[in-house]
Amino acid sequence: GIRPNVELAQKAGIELGVTGAIKVDNGMQTNIKDIYACGDCAESYSLVTGRAVYRPLGSTANKMGRIAGDRVTGGDLEFRGVLGTGIFKIFDKTVAQTGLTEREALQEGYEISVCHNIKPDKPEYFHGEEMLIKAVADRKSGRLLGVQIIGKSGVDKRIDVFATAITFEARVQDLFHLDLAYAPPFSTTKDPVIYTGMILTNDIERGRPLMSARELEEKLRNNDDITVIDARVAKQYEKSHIEGAVNLPHESLRESIDDLDREKLTVTYCNKGVTGNAAQNILINKGFRKVYNLSGGHKNYLKMRKS
Repeated sequence: GIRPNVELAQKAGIELGVTGAIKVDNGMQTNIKDIYACGDCAESYSLVTGRAVYRPLGSTANKMGRIAGDRVTGGDLEFRGVLGTGIFKIFDKTVAQTGLTEREALQEGYEISVCHNIKPDKPEYFHGEEMLIKAVADRKSGRLLGVQIIGKSGVDKRIDVFATAITFEARVQDLFHLDLAYAPPFSTTKDPVIYTGMILTNDIERGRPLMSARELEEKLRNNDDITVIDARVAKQYEKSHIEGAVNLPHESLRESIDDLDREKLTVTYCNKGVTGNAAQNILINKGFRKVYNLSGGHKNYLKMRKS
């Protein structure tokens, strides 16, 4: 890890923040007038929570340096905080994150919606590669709080869009309306960013709740009285399925509805979530009261089990 070099500051009587880095105001000035600190020795704060954080990145250091220089020469630039946006490469995979994680959002007291969106960065006929987007939102306000992505390509573009959206306090409903660049060599008609907004909006506003793989696993382990419906075709079900799930393919689901308990907690799933949502819609429209779609589908469930 990295620790801030604050020895000189301490000897000068400069105050340190709760993170152990030098505490500064939004003009990079320390508690001692006309002494400024910026870069990896200085503390910043979260754009989402307003709390002090320590995120030593070159991009943040550069920004802080410009603000400090501007203030020293009579300017009025202000530091607005960070989201902790980061990205790195591990073999052929790119991993990126911005804003709050699920754990951080819960620690801050948010009532959250979490989705796992598995989509290609562009169409398969242009050699699109799947990425997994995990997004966290505040149920009360609909505000997007944080996103993590892993994939082979297109991750950098999407994380920057999400970071911009969170910076300007966008709600998940706003993501659907973004006019993002589209052509088959670069994206799908519904970009993964837009699709993420649709999934979260369905959960928060449109009565199409999600259930995480871990939540489902816990209910199965506790032998809760639930119905789990695998909405994929029989061949996919036979190859691998969630223990206890019944195979009711989406195309023939309506024919089996009368055999199901409308009052019973029901979870639908497919490979990644789209057909599971379609099955969820059918059941809700037929009077089923408690129907959840498995977030990220069977594919994400298997990844959770392996971890």
